Amino acid sequence: MLGIYYAIAALVAALVITIGLLLHKRAPAKINIFFKTVSLLLATALFFRYMLATDGDNIAKIIHLQSGYGFESKSLILLALFQVWLAYAAEMLVILASFFKVRTVPALVSYFATIVFIVNFVLLGTHILAITGTEGLEAFNVRATLIAVETGLGLGYCAVFAVNRIADIHLRKTEWLWFTLAVIGMVFASIPSYAFQVVLPEYSFHPLDLNFWHRLILYPSFVVPVVLYVLLRNKDIETKRLAMMYYAWTGLLMFSYHHRFIDFVGESWVTTLPLHLCNTAMYVTPLCLTFKWKRFFYFTYFINVLGAFLALTMPNYSDSTTIVSNDLWLFYINHWQAFFMPLLIVGLGIFARPRWRQFSYSMIGFAVYFVLMLIVNPWFSNYNPDVDYFFINSDFIADKLGNWAENLRNIVWTYELNGMTLTFYPLYQFLFFLVYVLLAFGMWFIYELGYNAVSGWLDIAERNKKIKVDKLAMEVKLAGRSIEEPMNMENVNKLVLNKFTKRYGTSDVYAVKDADLEVCGGEIYGFLGPNGAGKSTIIKSIVGIQTITDGAIEVCGYDVATQSVQAKRQIGFVPDHYALYERLTAREYINYIADLYEVSKADRDERLNKMIKRFELEHAIDNPIRTYSHGMKQKVTIMAALIHNPKVWILDEPLTGLDPNSIFQVKECMKEHAAAGNIVFFSSHIIDVVERICDKIAIIRKGQIQCVRDVHQMEKQGESLEKFYMSVINDSVVEPIAVNEAKHSEEEQPSKKAKRGKRA
Repeated sequence: MLGIYYAIAALVAALVITIGLLLHKRAPAKINIFFKTVSLLLATALFFRYMLATDGDNIAKIIHLQSGYGFESKSLILLALFQVWLAYAAEMLVILASFFKVRTVPALVSYFATIVFIVNFVLLGTHILAITGTEGLEAFNVRATLIAVETGLGLGYCAVFAVNRIADIHLRKTEWLWFTLAVIGMVFASIPSYAFQVVLPEYSFHPLDLNFWHRLILYPSFVVPVVLYVLLRNKDIETKRLAMMYYAWTGLLMFSYHHRFIDFVGESWVTTLPLHLCNTAMYVTPLCLTFKWKRFFYFTYFINVLGAFLALTMPNYSDSTTIVSNDLWLFYINHWQAFFMPLLIVGLGIFARPRWRQFSYSMIGFAVYFVLMLIVNPWFSNYNPDVDYFFINSDFIADKLGNWAENLRNIVWTYELNGMTLTFYPLYQFLFFLVYVLLAFGMWFIYELGYNAVSGWLDIAERNKKIKVDKLAMEVKLAGRSIEEPMNMENVNKLVLNKFTKRYGTSDVYAVKDADLEVCGGEIYGFLGPNGAGKSTIIKSIVGIQTITDGAIEVCGYDVATQSVQAKRQIGFVPDHYALYERLTAREYINYIADLYEVSKADRDERLNKMIKRFELEHAIDNPIRTYSHGMKQKVTIMAALIHNPKVWILDEPLTGLDPNSIFQVKECMKEHAAAGNIVFFSSHIIDVVERICDKIAIIRKGQIQCVRDVHQMEKQGESLEKFYMSVINDSVVEPIAVNEAKHSEEEQPSKKAKRGKRA
């Protein structure tokens, strides 16, 4: 019979190769349909070959590498085990490969899968013997025939795939690492549940009650998802989904060892149905990944994960189960996957983190499942007393909780229906359901804490990585100069925006797009625009509150992105919404800010005393800030921004809530600060104030700077700033004046300052 099986495998391979090469040459547009068809045929053959088993795989019966069951030596047993093992890995790869465009898949199919299928073809008899035993070689056997068909389909697929994707199978040096890791991952995921009992001596250790051996088996459920997350988190969504589908479908294949067709017939069928909560996860997860059933997925996320965790810590296998037994590893393959796969899928972003609606739907689904099991358990118990799906019909859980839980089962409802006895424990089962829902809600809270913690760690790691890269780039640009020196020595007395662009998250809408602006020392610069135009976005990016999407900002020659600390030392900032430590006094708060900027005591005292007098705060400077009015708090914010005598003073709507006298004093401060050669840059909606004290203005609309104007030139020409501003923001045609065109010459500066004083 072996010769017939070889002929079948060769014929199938030849047929697949012939059709595939003809399509590759004459109808390349249809080649993807061909690959998917062959993949589905291979999946069908594997499914029926696996599910038609009547007594498990022949090799699973071998203990201690003893010869027998058709094998003549221990080395042949090991060869057969690894052949079956790698065959599962290669076939699952080929089944999924056609449906994903992932960079390393062509190489995995062309190298790994091809080698495995060639070995399987050469050693076809060993493979058949390992699965069916000698009966598959002595007479016609359906499963042996399907193994031959699988081998032929795999060989043909790999050959055509290599020809069609020849340009994609060559990997760069860095990609070989991912190729190796992918092979290791596939082999790890495909390990048969009986591999340990075949290879290792039958240890007498029993992993129960969180003893050492039990904990040793639990560790992978925490280590494996972390490893997978680290390896996959920066990959594209297709790679992540392929990896998770591979693990999910391979896990289901291994889990089905005791859920084959033969297990669902006969007297024991009522106990073998995959209705235990964690059993359902083995089907739900791969199906949701394959068909992208988002709503259905969250049932396993909220319900199965908790159930699997409880099962892992309180396993229900017998006390005699050893650490290498097939049944034990089937149990853990099931519960590992039910525990970490849903969390990993959400963590990798394949499905979004759920909201209240998804939680509600999951609880409704759980209620339906629970009621169904309430009916199924007492009904099926009439056929087999061992039926106890989800452990709600026995005292398995109650026994672990103590006498108080056992006492809840004393309330019993019994009904006779058509010769059957239906038994319910209403109080116990109701509380069981309620507590489980509460635990699911609690676990959701823990999930979110975990995700937030991981996101925070990764964000810190990414920021540290960026800091190192920026530091290296900065050192190159500085060319040996100190990091404390400005990056651009030509702009040591300027505030410069160069093609500054800001976009929030992944939004397609830009808050600011390609903004160019240059503000020189000695200028008071007004920044105008309607609400939402982008004024605050630009200001917050200058002071370092927000990151820069593209372009650059320089403050006194310091690059805001790479020399953030040095740039911030040059800035005094008055935000539109102040945030003060209101339990401190104003003096304490301003001294605290002075300490941050390392202002000497003599300088701070001199400046503070001058500002206290100017803003008339002598009576309140030592009172807690929480006792201050809005206007007084605004004054404290202004004083704190000036305490270190910044080269660039930035104000965002600074006059809001101030009395007329204070407004006058703030304007005087602005003029004095600019007269000392510093930059004053402020946004305001009060056009009259801007027109009276500013040297220049810039108008921004819909994230783009529309124009820059010299206020003195406008005054000479008799042009009203208010009318000009309204024409710009109302889409009137305005010929913008470039920044360079609006620069003040050195000779103009004294006269402009004099005019500014006269207008004020």
